[in-house]
Amino acid sequence: MTVDAGERFVGPMPMDLFLSDFVPKAPKKRPKKKFVFAHSSVSQNEDQFIQAIEASGLCPQLKFINTTSQQDGPFRLKPDISIYSGTRSDDHATARSESQKSLNWKAINLWVENKNHDDDIFRDLEKMKEEEKEDRDLESHIEWTQSSYRICGQLVAYASALHRSQFRVFSFSIVLFGDTGRLLRWDRSGVIYTEPFNWTTKHDTLFEFIWRLNFLSDVDRGFDTTVTSAEDDEAEAALSKLRTYQGLENVERTDLHKFIVYDDRPMDESPRSYITPSAIWPTEALFGRSTFGYIAYDVTSTNLVYLKDFWRTDYPGIQKEGDVYRELHDAEVPNIAALGRAGDVPLSPQHANTVPLDAQRTKTQDYVKGGVLGREWCPGRPRVDPYVHYRLVLETLGQPLNTFRSTRQLCEVIRDAIVAHTVAFERAGILYRDVSAGNILISGEGSGMLIDWDLSKKVIKDVDEEPRQHSRTGTWQFISIERLREPRFRPHQVSDDLESFFWVLLYQLAKCRSVRNTDLSEEIQAVFDQHTGLDRDGIVRGGSGKLACLRDTYLDRITIYDLVRTPCRAIFEELRSLFRDLYIHVARHTNLSSDAQLMLTAEREQDPRVREAREKLRSSEWILSIISRHLASRWDVDDDGSLHKTELRPDPSASKQRRKCKAADSDDGMTFNQRRKGRLPPSSTKPSRDTRAMQGNRSSFTSAKVGQNSAHRRSRSLRPNAPNGTRSSSSSKLRYTDGL
Repeated sequence: MTVDAGERFVGPMPMDLFLSDFVPKAPKKRPKKKFVFAHSSVSQNEDQFIQAIEASGLCPQLKFINTTSQQDGPFRLKPDISIYSGTRSDDHATARSESQKSLNWKAINLWVENKNHDDDIFRDLEKMKEEEKEDRDLESHIEWTQSSYRICGQLVAYASALHRSQFRVFSFSIVLFGDTGRLLRWDRSGVIYTEPFNWTTKHDTLFEFIWRLNFLSDVDRGFDTTVTSAEDDEAEAALSKLRTYQGLENVERTDLHKFIVYDDRPMDESPRSYITPSAIWPTEALFGRSTFGYIAYDVTSTNLVYLKDFWRTDYPGIQKEGDVYRELHDAEVPNIAALGRAGDVPLSPQHANTVPLDAQRTKTQDYVKGGVLGREWCPGRPRVDPYVHYRLVLETLGQPLNTFRSTRQLCEVIRDAIVAHTVAFERAGILYRDVSAGNILISGEGSGMLIDWDLSKKVIKDVDEEPRQHSRTGTWQFISIERLREPRFRPHQVSDDLESFFWVLLYQLAKCRSVRNTDLSEEIQAVFDQHTGLDRDGIVRGGSGKLACLRDTYLDRITIYDLVRTPCRAIFEELRSLFRDLYIHVARHTNLSSDAQLMLTAEREQDPRVREAREKLRSSEWILSIISRHLASRWDVDDDGSLHKTELRPDPSASKQRRKCKAADSDDGMTFNQRRKGRLPPSSTKPSRDTRAMQGNRSSFTSAKVGQNSAHRRSRSLRPNAPNGTRSSSSSKLRYTDGL
């Protein structure tokens, strides 16, 4: 995660440009009071620095708090100085922070981190330019050392905590390295950092930034003003309805926020309001789509709906998810949720009627060389993508797949999802590309629904395409073996999704049907999380564990027999046989000699079992026939449901030792400087100290959306004066996308 962030830093931006582009001038001149500070570094002198700032008159509407020794509850983080709004008397969170000098991420405007002079993590601009001439793939602007790795991890952790605790479009922060400093601007694309400035001898740079902050609007400070507090009468009506939903029985008034959702269809009328408690599907990701899912109360219809809030990739040719749903409904695709509203989020409610819409967009990508505003001061190609804030409302609610009442229902629900996948491809030419346990829900009638079409892609059937990017699309645990082993040489195909449905079935059986003290955790990890280190091509590969499963090494027939005694077992074993044939002559390990690989490839191409399996997987017809045949047979058991059902709002006192962890450096022989973002699957190995800092000390439970580990309870605040709320969070499985 730290090295991932290192590839998202864009700079060093000239200070005057940073101020002119991001921080509008104050309506009056800065006071001329003298700044008296006797130290060359703020580190370990925070109180004296704060006193000097207050005496200078620079921050009449801001309050600086020394939080070097105060950790917050959920994240266990403590930036050296936290800056709050000091102008609102009803800001209870700020008042408590001031009186107790505690840390409250839901109230912070921005934070300051103080380091020693030699701790500056950023590389010299001229050296980067020289390296760029020799290496056009220059990505990281960080001078990687053990110290910079730790410091970068801290900075990312602080920014992540702020964006996870508040409704934010972007945020600012200040980092001081002894007598020099840098300003940072964080959004979902990446981080813009400034050139270093000496704040002890040239006060104007830092002080002008602080002075301007006093007069910025909420929008210019980075707050999402399309989310507000719910009014009392609306809140009471929403509470009575929300408490009828399983898992939200104890939701409180302080949990609620009101979202405004605009529809991008031109014939649509005014925006609608939706009142939600904390997200049932939060994300821990600072960068990227950053999806949050909510059970929401529709103020207009008084019905409960599902509200999905995320940042869509803003590239030409990528369809908005709302448009995908509209096309699916036009094609009469069954077993999908009914679409309500969907559209980009305007910059503020006042910008809603602009044409074209002035939407909330990331800006970091614009300053990369070759971008809209790219300059020579940003060498290399930092890995940043453009995103636009987007909201989508689904009017059909469902329960997680791991709440199945019987293995018969499990098979029926997966069949329904396959039917939706098939009809979407055949009628609309839309390939789903993200089959996972979290994207299949059980409707109120007990049937299956396939949701989350944001990674789907319009394709031309029976036409071979080259992959647009050498990366994978999907959720690691369910990606097909072939895509895990080699993502570069062919695009995602129907057969990959069909194989993913098979892995979803196995995952549910292994995770939800284990009984009598059966511990399958090691085998589950070996099958679903196995991966190699980063190879010389910059790719992490997997699939060996899944191959072993197909060949009856992990989760073998006897194990499955113990888990399920219904015809569901026959369905699974027939599918296992199909995929076993597909991968005949595929070695479990990828580091073969070229001669050995050529030999196995030739044998595989000539084997009739492989050809037959490929033919069966050209469509879903054969798999659906297997499922339908066994569903029509006699099922003597109808109470063999999931033994590990999801709780939407889990007990925060759950074990804190089962955290989701990144793969540790020592496991694969790679150093932290060799890692790259978006290619590493999850690992249950012990996390490093930086990883623990970035993740916080979190509980875990089975997520309502993805049946996966979760984070600590928490809610995001509206802006610094937001009320406190119950905290709730979860983390999804790692998703991969090629962006197109």
